[in-house]
Amino acid sequence: MSKKIRELLDTHGKPNREVYFDLENSGFVPSEVLEYMIPFFNKYGYGHPSITHRIGWEALEVVYETKEIVANTINARSLESIVFTHSGTEANNLAILGFLLKNRGSSGRKVVVSSVEHLSVIFPAQFASELLGFKVQLVPVDEYGFVDPEILKYYVDKDTILVSIQMVNHEIGTIQRIKELVDVVKSNNPRTIFHTDAADAYGWVPIDVEKFNIDMLTISSHKIHGPRGVGVLYVRDGVELEPPLRG
Repeated sequence: MSKKIRELLDTHGKPNREVYFDLENSGFVPSEVLEYMIPFFNKYGYGHPSITHRIGWEALEVVYETKEIVANTINARSLESIVFTHSGTEANNLAILGFLLKNRGSSGRKVVVSSVEHLSVIFPAQFASELLGFKVQLVPVDEYGFVDPEILKYYVDKDTILVSIQMVNHEIGTIQRIKELVDVVKSNNPRTIFHTDAADAYGWVPIDVEKFNIDMLTISSHKIHGPRGVGVLYVRDGVELEPPLRG
C-alpha cells in the first residue's frame, strides 16, 4: 500500500464494510467467468490463431466462436465485422484514427463528436485534426447530457465525414436516443459514417446495429464483468480502416 493511500485511510478512518462504487471503471470477474477462462490458458485455445498448425487452428476456432456470440448480441450480419482489440480505448482509436487515416484523401474534412465523449474518442479526433488537417467540431449537450437532434442537424453537412456519439455516458449514465441521432446524420449526409462508443451500453441496453444503422460500435469486456484487456470494434461491411498500430 502506498504512503499516500495509507495517510488517507488514517485520516478518514478504515470503514467497517467496504462498498465499491467504481464499477464504471472496472469490476470483478465472477467465478463462473474465471472458471470458463482457465482451460484457455492450460488446455486448449492457447495457440496463435494465425499459425497453420493444430493448436493454432483450435485457437482460431475459439476466436470465431466468440465473434459469433458477439455478432449475435448486436445483430451484426458478418463475423468479419467483429474486430477484437486490447481495450475499449484501442477500439475507439481504431475507429476514429483508423477511419480518418484511410480517408485522409477524401473531400470530406469535418469530424463531429459530442462534447461529453470519452477521451479515447475526443483525443484521437483532435490528433487527426493536428496531423491530417481534419476539422473537429464538438456538439454541446443539455443539462442532462443529451445531444439535441435539432442542434445536431446544424453540425452535419456535405463536408462531414465522421460522427461519433456515445450510446451511454460513462459518467452520468445518459442514454442517448441513438437511432434518432443516426437518422439525423444520415438524412443530412448519407455518406457520413456514424460511430458510437457503446462500452457502457453493451449488456445493459438493447443494441441492433442494423436497426439503428450504426457503422462502427465499440465494446469493452470489463464493463460487463468480463476479462480485462479485451475490447471489440464492430465495423460495418464496406467501411475501410487503416490500422494505426503497425507490425
